[in-house]
Amino acid sequence: MSGDHRDDRGRPGLDRDGVPLPTEPPGELAEVFPLHPPTAARGIGPVGRGGLVVEDLAAVLARVQAAGPPTWLIEGVWPRDAYGVFAAEDKAGKTWAILDLAVSVAAGTPWLGHFPCPPAGPVLVFLGEGGERAMVRRLRAICAHKHLDLDELAARRLLRLCLRVPKLTSGDELQAVAGELAAHPAALVIVDPLYLAVAGAATGADLYAMGAVLAGIQAVCQHAGAALVVVTHWNKTGEGRGAKRISGVGPGAWGRVLASAGVAHRASGPDGASTVVLSVDVIGGELAELAFRVRRTVRAEGPADLASPLHYQVEVLPEDPDDLEGAAGALKPSRRWVLAALRAGGAVQSVAQLGDRTAADGHQLKARTIQEALLDLEGAGLAAGTDPGAGLARYWSPTDPTSAAGQGEDGGDP
Repeated sequence: MSGDHRDDRGRPGLDRDGVPLPTEPPGELAEVFPLHPPTAARGIGPVGRGGLVVEDLAAVLARVQAAGPPTWLIEGVWPRDAYGVFAAEDKAGKTWAILDLAVSVAAGTPWLGHFPCPPAGPVLVFLGEGGERAMVRRLRAICAHKHLDLDELAARRLLRLCLRVPKLTSGDELQAVAGELAAHPAALVIVDPLYLAVAGAATGADLYAMGAVLAGIQAVCQHAGAALVVVTHWNKTGEGRGAKRISGVGPGAWGRVLASAGVAHRASGPDGASTVVLSVDVIGGELAELAFRVRRTVRAEGPADLASPLHYQVEVLPEDPDDLEGAAGALKPSRRWVLAALRAGGAVQSVAQLGDRTAADGHQLKARTIQEALLDLEGAGLAAGTDPGAGLARYWSPTDPTSAAGQGEDGGDP
């Protein structure tokens, strides 16, 4: 059966990335399906010819009922039986977030220190980048931040690692993953990154070929009762936001849950600490859309010593203040962000200082926007600036008692 997709002039149709749609089924299908089909012994149901399972609805209803109510892998974020994508731009710290997730699920601690992970079971992680020394160094830092002992986690066999990703178009390698999960059942499987696992067999823009590539590992994990997270990159065009930034239509169309993280702020401290604020969006067919901001700081005890311990801190930032009273309650978001930074920093702050503080909270504002916000806040009686002398920069203070510090001489009285 041909999958020809042509327009009214007989030309090959294009997908939403402008890539011609395939006119024949992808060749990878023949490699994926040597995988042994699920059997009734694993509770999947009878298998028909060609591996297709056809059942009466009554059998499906009985199996779903017997499985009990659905549960969470990450409460409010990722269902226990879901497969999907975690995507971010380059150097955003995808692997930090994924290793935090692996430890959180294995140990039953909150992901990113915020989202509860009910005790679920062991985690299998395929890591194609970084090397074992670097991964162990990161895992120790994450466990220390969570007040866990990595050696105890290892002794309990809650984490299993492979320092290479499986080739997802290889029946032999999918069989190896299936065998691993049969011998060592896992609650979660992580594949990081996708581009190495695909190994040139398909592009993200080719919806059909990428779907065929991902279908194999999806079937293996579902058969084993494990959730699946595939880690990938944002597109290079800069187009779209949230899940629409995931490279190509393939992974985005395939995943039941799509998590996308973008860098809102990046800074380095005098002690060598690196701080990144991420804006994260999560969508899924069974989920309410979720958006939150994460601040992650990583510091090496000895920056010149690759064996020195890493210190890792992560927090989910609170929502933008929506409990401001009076005139502040009707402000535009940028004005509220500047006001929150002004109150947190106290008296006599410069535009540059307020820019750094708002950026650290995940809001990149131009200096002109901050200046306009301060003038609006001054007009509303919420901020006071020093006298605008010719050629002199103005310094700003909050004019209400909720500020973190007392008012300065030029800050005005509450």
